[in-house]
Amino acid sequence: MLASAAVAGCTDVDFVTERPVDNQIPQLKAGVYTINAVDVRPVATREIEPDYPFELESVLTGKALVVFTVRADGKVADASVVEADDVLFGEAAVAAVRKWRFRPAQVKGAPVDCRMTLPFVFVAPYGNYSRDESMPVPPNGAPPGSSQGTIEPR
Repeated sequence: MLASAAVAGCTDVDFVTERPVDNQIPQLKAGVYTINAVDVRPVATREIEPDYPFELESVLTGKALVVFTVRADGKVADASVVEADDVLFGEAAVAAVRKWRFRPAQVKGAPVDCRMTLPFVFVAPYGNYSRDESMPVPPNGAPPGSSQGTIEPR
């Protein structure tokens, strides 16, 4: 009797099956520098945080790695997902990074196109869970439901 009640309780919970993404990094286009080949690295001047995918509300955390080109005008081009815990995390990260703006990379004082990678960590909003004292605090100290991207050379 107790076992059937426990099993019945599990059927009320919606479980999400994650669909991971693992793509190869695209070939570097002609005229685009790697982050290690520039004299001055790009610097973000406008950062947009991605929205947490509503469809993944039962998933506590996720991550995505995006590769893109910072053009000489500071805009983002050719953004694509390299890795993601779920395709929706990847799509959200790409949508956000396309809105970013940068002070462009430089070689010999001239602005150039430069390829970068950017990891995003997603933390589900607390509103999707019951208020519980044991709820984990996001490791990056970011507010619940936010993601935090940091630029890392690759």
